[in-house]
Formats: sequence, structure tokens, C-alpha cells
Amino acid sequence: MPSLNKERLFAELQALGVRRGDTVMMHSSLSALGHVDGGAETVVEALLDTVGVEGTLIVPGFRDSVWGGDATFVNTDCRDQCPQPLCPGKMPSIQGIITETIRKRPGCLRSCHPTHSWLALGADAKRVLINHCTASTPSGAHNPFEQLVELDGCVLMLGVGINTVTLWHYYEEVLGVPYQGHYWPDIRHFNNCVPGRRIQYDYPGLMQDVCHAAGILTTGPTGKGTSGLMRARAFDSFMATIIADDPNCMVLRPTDRESNDLFIDALQKARRMLDAWRSGPRRPQHYKGQPPAPITPPGKDALVREDCPAFAGYHDADGQPVPTCRANGMHPDLHQLGGVFEEYGVTTCDRCAWHEQFPRLSESQ
Repeated sequence: MPSLNKERLFAELQALGVRRGDTVMMHSSLSALGHVDGGAETVVEALLDTVGVEGTLIVPGFRDSVWGGDATFVNTDCRDQCPQPLCPGKMPSIQGIITETIRKRPGCLRSCHPTHSWLALGADAKRVLINHCTASTPSGAHNPFEQLVELDGCVLMLGVGINTVTLWHYYEEVLGVPYQGHYWPDIRHFNNCVPGRRIQYDYPGLMQDVCHAAGILTTGPTGKGTSGLMRARAFDSFMATIIADDPNCMVLRPTDRESNDLFIDALQKARRMLDAWRSGPRRPQHYKGQPPAPITPPGKDALVREDCPAFAGYHDADGQPVPTCRANGMHPDLHQLGGVFEEYGVTTCDRCAWHEQFPRLSESQ
């Protein structure tokens, strides 16, 4: 197969469904495309040619992982000025060379968020970014996705899969699902996966198939890779519908009192998502949910369901026994202890669908 040039990539993007005038929110991998003549610059030029001067390109300007600590995670070169309408910081994005190439282009703007800013280039760059400075979390209300829906834009996965899309969490937050993540108010960061592993991360191929079957995902070749595209309004309608049907649809839990195989839950939830979507779009009432707050390890009087098949036992955290859960993600204050804390999370039984489905039969159980 010949190397990828701008003209061929332009044609493949059009075939995928990117239109002139589109606002495109993109996640990307240059290496997945194979050899590209001119590298990342060629990719950016092809994208800008495809959307034209009326279009806008939005890409993540995120820093590293919270597990790396403040020095790598926070946009430190302008934190003392935060928040403000747009971010003047020059810290690099750690989301691949394509995003860095866009960040360095004249006219590129950056939203104001200390850990998960977005970069935008094009006609509506300021419009899609300007509200992010008022967001209390990275992916919730006032995220650029809200303007993406208003503008009837699209989400482009260039050489990557559905698991790279961060905006699954947007709906968990704005629709107030019963579980919530670990919150750092000083840097407005929210780790969504502390109270539950997510279906799109643990079983991305399954969610790719669900989105295909729902008709909201188009895929096609881009160089040596495969890319995907979802129209923002279709994704918005799909997520509202499946959460209206089951507010716990994105978080994995044991399905009964015996099995801790989360794949069974994933399969059942995938089928239910499609059934709900085929019944027709709907919007949920707002769920009460939990307000954003740090998740602390349960105290001695906290609810711990030791009979749950996801219960992973008590483990020592500097002399303190902490109850852990196979269905939860790492806890930011415990992962540095290593061992089981890098594999299992703390229990969050008081906000868990399994506990609601199988309440205690007696106080002594």
C-alpha cells in the first residue's frame, strides 16, 4: 500500500462523513495511519482542507495522568491565572503529535482548564471553548461538546477506537447518574472510574459494535488504519436514551450473587442499550446522584457488602484495613501503595447498583 498523502486522506475523510463547514472534535493516532508523507502537518492540512474555512477542529490538550502527580498533570505555567476565558498556557498536550501540531499553529486557542483543556482552530474556535473556564469538572457541563451538539458537528476517531472518546463521562455527570467519581476541587479534576469500571474501557470492541448496530457510528479506512465518525447530535440522543433506560448502563457490576464475571454484565447491558434505542429516543429525568467530592476509604461504620462477588477482601493501607472491590478502579490516594491497590478499588457499596438489586436479607447478613 502506498504511503498516505494529503489528497488521499482528504478523500478518505470525506468518505467517512466529514463535511465542509463541520465542527470536528477529534481523537487521533498518527502511527495508526501508517507512513504519512509530511507526517502530522499533512494530517492537519488534510483535516483543515476537508472542513474548509467555515469549519472548526477541536482536539484534546490534556496533560498526563493523575497517577503521574501534579508536576505532569496540571498546566502549571498559567495555573495562577486560572480561571479566565481562554488559556494562554504553552504547556504541551500529551495526546499525540497531531494535537501538538495543532497547538503550535497560528490562531489555535486553548480552553481554560488546569488538567483537561481543549484546543481549537477555525471559525468557531472561541465559541466552542469559551465556557469551559466555568466548568467545575473536565467533562461535565460547559464542556465544548455542548457547542459541538449545537453546531451539529461530529466526533472523529482518527485511527483510534470508541474507547478514546472522553465524552461518555459528560452524560454521566449532567444526567446525574447514581455513582460519581473522585473529585479534586482545587484543580477541577474528576476521576470518573474510582467508583466503577466502565464498559467502553474494559470492552471497547463491544461498545464499537453497539454503536455500529445503533447506526450512530460510521467506520472506514484512513491510510493503514481504521477511523470512526459519530455525528454529535446522534451520539447525544443515544446517550440520553440509554441512560434514561438504565442510569447504571455504563458502569460494570456483578449480575447475580455468584459470578464476578463483569463481561456477562457488559453483554447484558449492550443488548439492553440496543433494545432501548430501537424503542425510540427519549430524555431522562435528572437523577439525584452524588455531588462531586473526594471518595475516602470506607470507615468502620460504612456499608461494605462482603457477600458481593466483587468484594476483594480487606487490604492493609499503612496499617489501616481497607475494603476493596474488583468492579472499581484505582483510588488516587492508595495506588502508590502498590500491590492489590493497583488492581482493585475501594468499595463504594452505598452507591452501587448491585447493593440496590440485592439488599441485605437481614442486618446480620
